[in-house]
Amino acid sequence: MRSKSSEKIGRIVEIIEYWKLKEGVEPTITQIAADAGMSRSCVHAYLTEMDEKGIISYSRRHYGTPKTETLREETSAAPVVGSAMCGDPILDRAEIVEYVRLPASIFGKSDVFILTARGDSMEDACISDGDLVVVENRRYAEKNEIVAALDEDGGITLKRFRGFGPDGETILAYENEALYPGMTLSIDRMRISGVVRFIIKKIGSGGGFVPVMGGDPAI
Repeated sequence: MRSKSSEKIGRIVEIIEYWKLKEGVEPTITQIAADAGMSRSCVHAYLTEMDEKGIISYSRRHYGTPKTETLREETSAAPVVGSAMCGDPILDRAEIVEYVRLPASIFGKSDVFILTARGDSMEDACISDGDLVVVENRRYAEKNEIVAALDEDGGITLKRFRGFGPDGETILAYENEALYPGMTLSIDRMRISGVVRFIIKKIGSGGGFVPVMGGDPAI
């Protein structure tokens, strides 16, 4: 790679690692070119030769450096997709706010996303306002699991799935007996967006977060 600048090679590696490790996404050639101050064709030529020399791995839109390939086995990038109301469902588009890398040793390697809990209706399940809730991305739930549910109007909420009513409606239960004793929601047309697996709580005044439990938070 005599004709290639070692400075530009290092810069391309830095850009790939930034997008994959900080943003949690694969960069496009256009993004790499913009960040490196290079043309798309020049970046493509660099990527091809860097791949041939083993500096990076490059195929289609996948880029890997020794650092990202090592960390890829140890962490996964979970998208933060907005808030979920611990109360009545609210309109909330599932827009990705950012990506957070979760260690596989704690959170496993399943497909997950993160919601910020709002409200007080799930306090008995240890879910409080402002908690980050790690949700397994699947469209079904077992009875009594806590779900992120989306109704026909696009409202998303965190509730305990209690099964189905006599007319096929979905029954979701509150988990705060002090404020909402025995209260449930009955939704005619609802789809499950995922099942809660972990809760990440903010502790102390220092702003740190810690995962407090996995599986079913109420058990």
